[in-house]
Amino acid sequence: MILKTDSPLCLHHADLRVFLAGEVHVTRVFEHHVLILMLEGELRFLEDGRTVTVRAGEYYIQRASLLQAGLPLTEPPTYFYVEFDGGVFAESGTGIPLSGAFSEKEIRPVIEAFRSSYARHTANRFLLNSYMFRIFSELTETAPRYDNTNELLSMVRHYICAEYASPITLGSLAKRFGYHEDYLARLFRARYGVTLYKYLTSVRMEHALWLIRSTSMRVSEIALSVGYRDQSVFYRAFQKSYGAPPQDFR
Repeated sequence: MILKTDSPLCLHHADLRVFLAGEVHVTRVFEHHVLILMLEGELRFLEDGRTVTVRAGEYYIQRASLLQAGLPLTEPPTYFYVEFDGGVFAESGTGIPLSGAFSEKEIRPVIEAFRSSYARHTANRFLLNSYMFRIFSELTETAPRYDNTNELLSMVRHYICAEYASPITLGSLAKRFGYHEDYLARLFRARYGVTLYKYLTSVRMEHALWLIRSTSMRVSEIALSVGYRDQSVFYRAFQKSYGAPPQDFR
């Protein structure tokens, strides 16, 4: 899902938020949209039952009227937030994905100008709205662009085939390619007829089978080499894929 770039926005409020040790995100249904720019630490919360994690250098747009509930935190976060109204959210088109990375080098000066204007009580709504649009403009510039859906999904497949040994998750794929998790998952399944998880598993199992038949590597080493840190999980995935344990193919 994206926030369309041609939709009108109106600033409600903006400020720096610093969490104390043991503090969590408030449980609420908020009336405004909120852009979170994570500067330090990590923020975790449930949004309509789905876990959202925002780390330093990442942003997330909370949409109005969704239930958000705090989760325990290991690194108390510091972030700058922008509450705004308006905006059109869509499944496709030109716009800013709900989550992604941002350049602190480019956005930090705008944050400081924002805070300075509030502190001096000299800012007018035109100036404050201009700061908000500068931030969204930077996010637009850094958002990944693809000519069409086929190009996006082809890039996702190529990435999985190249990086299958890495700890890939739906969340990490969504952030890498700049799309919401649910949207990317639906696109992939509609195009290829399998979930992203099943496709990743099939790629890993194909490589594992080749290593078992072609090398003398121990099964535990093969499990690690194709992205499984837990050998029991690897065994279950292999047996489910091929109907027999790895040793039967050696």
